[in-house]
Amino acid sequence: MADPDDDESEDGPSEPPFPCALPAGLRPDWPVPRLAVLGDRGGALASIESGLVRLGLGSLSRLSPSFRRSVVGLLARTAKLIDRRRSAAARVFLRQALGASMPAPELERRVLQAWRHLLDVTLDSEAAPRLIPPDRFREHFDVELCEDAEEILAQKRGCILATPHVGDWETGAGILPWIGFDPFYAVAKPPRNRPLSVHLQWLREGRGVRLLPRRGAMQHAPAVVQAGGMLGLLLDQRARKRPILAPFFGRVARCDRSAAVLLKRLRAPIVFAACYRTATPWRWRVEVPVVLWPKDFEGTSVEAITTRVNGELEKLILAAPDQYFWLHDRYRGT
Repeated sequence: MADPDDDESEDGPSEPPFPCALPAGLRPDWPVPRLAVLGDRGGALASIESGLVRLGLGSLSRLSPSFRRSVVGLLARTAKLIDRRRSAAARVFLRQALGASMPAPELERRVLQAWRHLLDVTLDSEAAPRLIPPDRFREHFDVELCEDAEEILAQKRGCILATPHVGDWETGAGILPWIGFDPFYAVAKPPRNRPLSVHLQWLREGRGVRLLPRRGAMQHAPAVVQAGGMLGLLLDQRARKRPILAPFFGRVARCDRSAAVLLKRLRAPIVFAACYRTATPWRWRVEVPVVLWPKDFEGTSVEAITTRVNGELEKLILAAPDQYFWLHDRYRGT
């Protein structure tokens, strides 16, 4: 589970405390030397906390589907009441995106659903490696690629992935290397708890995802793109450093400039994608509907490109609003 807070974490040491977990069948070479993406809080207390979290997640992820739904519902209602700051931020975000006139009961249902979805994504991420062997992973996904995305794969051209926290972003990242976007590097922010961050990196690399720490990730982008890889960016949350002020669902927000800068600087196309959960357990639907090509944005400002990026992210979110992370305080600071 990604830390939903917006504070920065310090980078960890360059060598991870566990062996490479990339599954067979993917590129074994690393265009960027492997980095440990670690939290900054270690020690005995952090180890105890990590153990309790892993025990809890492991136990909940093994529940029967009906019992799990009941427990997730109870936990979601508890989180909604206790974490009033995020629940209040979700109300603001939802009204901005889906309509200020939304009836109060519907608004509260959607806030609760946002908490439920976050918990479901977290539990699925923990359970999937146990339930789905790597050699059967691809079989659990229906993939729809636009023609431009197929062209990028055919050319083995390096590119940037832009996606929001919609659907199952954790499991969805893991399928990208298996459909041809290999190597796939994801820019990640670890939880502060260092032992837990070790476990999360092991889970992600077990799916074929290589990680880069958020701080300093852009210096590695040229190597990834030049190797024909994909650099994954989650771009829907509030940017803290050097933000672009651009509309997000019609209201000015602090936005990440990374994708726009890389499109101009590296001439790397931006691929938009999302992985949605379906009604069938352990089956997902991946949609890759749009690619932005550098040639179409020559002479265009970073601000204008970022606005276009936001528009495409909004479409992916609105395709499944009950599967979106509305709990982020998106408009703070503007």
